[in-house]
Amino acid sequence: MGPQAIIYFGIAGGAAALALSLLYDRYIRRDPQAVHSRGGFTYFAIFMLMFSLGAAIAGIVAVRAGR
Repeated sequence: MGPQAIIYFGIAGGAAALALSLLYDRYIRRDPQAVHSRGGFTYFAIFMLMFSLGAAIAGIVAVRAGR
């Protein structure tokens, strides 16, 4: 696994961790700011999960290409 694939997987992991943290704050911890934002936290978390999925796919492609 090359450095490019490691970077992509790192980005994917970081984006997924941020998305899960946002969802945790909104639905489990019920942070007042997150609840007040209504759907903003959830909307951003969904986009971060999609970004994470794209970065993971790019990492898999990079591994198969030998980069």
